Amino acid sequence: MLPPNPLNRDEELYDQVAALLRREFNYMTSNNTLSALDTKEIPSTSATPTLPKLHAQWRPSIFEWFYKIVDHFLLERGVVAIAMDYVDRFLLVHPSTHTMDIKMYQLIAMSSLYVAMKLHGGNDAGGEVSPWRIRRKTFCLKGFVKLSRGQFVPQDVVTMETLILKTLNWKMNPVTTSCFLDSFMDMFPKPSFLFDNNTNAQSKKYLCMGFHVLHELARYLAELAICIPGITPYFGTEHSGRYSNQLAPSAVSYAAILLAMDMMTLTAVPMVARLVFQDRCSSTQHRIVDEQSESEYMPFLQNRPEILKLKKLIHRSFVPSLVLGPLPTQEKSGSHYQPFKIARTAGMFNMHYFKDDAEAQEPPSPTSPVDDF
Repeated sequence: MLPPNPLNRDEELYDQVAALLRREFNYMTSNNTLSALDTKEIPSTSATPTLPKLHAQWRPSIFEWFYKIVDHFLLERGVVAIAMDYVDRFLLVHPSTHTMDIKMYQLIAMSSLYVAMKLHGGNDAGGEVSPWRIRRKTFCLKGFVKLSRGQFVPQDVVTMETLILKTLNWKMNPVTTSCFLDSFMDMFPKPSFLFDNNTNAQSKKYLCMGFHVLHELARYLAELAICIPGITPYFGTEHSGRYSNQLAPSAVSYAAILLAMDMMTLTAVPMVARLVFQDRCSSTQHRIVDEQSESEYMPFLQNRPEILKLKKLIHRSFVPSLVLGPLPTQEKSGSHYQPFKIARTAGMFNMHYFKDDAEAQEPPSPTSPVDDF
């Protein structure tokens, strides 16, 4: 029996990604009050507020601090993107955004992370698809406030938490780069589709390893991308353009996957798998965009200038030594499984993209070690 054709549309998969794209539009364009899905209008990015000076200055540092805290508690790293989404949307609509002092800004950031950890972090055993298991550290408000080193007391966080929830109209489930990355990766055909009667066990293992490394590398690049100054869909920045979704989580995830594919050889991720991915991405996008909105909506095409710019920004912040070392969660769990080192030894990487660290710009590292709290 012949294997199923991967180009046959998987309706369930398409519906899942389309639903994520619709919710992304809802959060980006509704300003927390009006659903873009109901109006089918996508406002131009020229009308979006400019990134507040204080937020522009401190946003990369807040990202780094968020990652330190999440790694300290061994929580899902996707919590960081959710917390920053809260911060972005709060500052987008709060009347005192342009006049607040640094202490208020820090309280907003800290409270946003606390809410995100409570809603999306969890204290159960880790369920990641990986060779290791992570045991979460429990956290409570009193212990969490200690991380501020005396700046705030528990009541400060409780009061700000209530204000954040009300200001955001209780819309606390944004779609992040992590959500899109996992769903986009599902658009690749399964490695087993590439097997035939002549594929030996070693080749099968190599292909499966290649797809696993692609997923992990794309995840790392997506985490790195959201830390880049000016990468936010809610404010106008130097990286913004005419398209409403140009800096959206979906676009960032898409660019990260494309860059990860470029960084891997065709033997590790065959061309047929890349073509299937592109076809499925395009087909899914067409489900939610009507002809009237296409002038404001950027389709996911690998050669678009906006996508190429995103890839360049991500690669500019890429530091090879951080990738070829242990993953942050591995450092905490004591695991010695290092897929990127294995992949390099197996010749899976296109080493053109792995230049010396001295030639790369130091990123606002999401893999920084946790301070002694």
